[in-house]
Amino acid sequence: MTYQELVKKVIEENGTVLNRVDPKAVDTLIDYIVNAKQIQLFSMGRCQLSVRGFAMRLAHMGFPSHVVYDTVTPAIGPGDLLIGHCSANNVELNVIQQAKKAGAKVVLITPCLDTPQAKLADFIVELPGQIFGAANEVPSIQPMASLLEQALLLFTDIVVMMLIERQGVSMKKMQERHTNLEGLPHEFA
Repeated sequence: MTYQELVKKVIEENGTVLNRVDPKAVDTLIDYIVNAKQIQLFSMGRCQLSVRGFAMRLAHMGFPSHVVYDTVTPAIGPGDLLIGHCSANNVELNVIQQAKKAGAKVVLITPCLDTPQAKLADFIVELPGQIFGAANEVPSIQPMASLLEQALLLFTDIVVMMLIERQGVSMKKMQERHTNLEGLPHEFA
């Protein structure tokens, strides 16, 4: 396939995944975020890239957010929220079990609906990108779980935009919360 053909197919696949998400589930996810004392996020592998991006944007909006296992991540407990991306392996199962034991709520964004992880979740947003080839997953020409990984990043960016609107967060406030240690030239700061 040519580059242009691949671009068209990858964008089409992501559109299919994102359009299959239940809008009511997105609203419920936003309610969980808004009502949490603090938010911790977790995933492994390339899915963790979307976790880190989401945690960063939540922090820019003023939500206390942390990535599980980072050295500055505090304890989790009642009133807190763990958001898991994908959540299909035993390490993720352990994290979910520990969060539940500590009294936190757990929300998963995943195509994996019939797993021990899903059974422990308080709420699930089904994001049906290919990971294992299950019947509910959007099939992909891309290798392994690439479609899911991309869709997680796009989905959480869309959730961020919805949170910005719902919470009335200004871009100026978000920029003020962004790191100022990058050394941007004065005209961009």
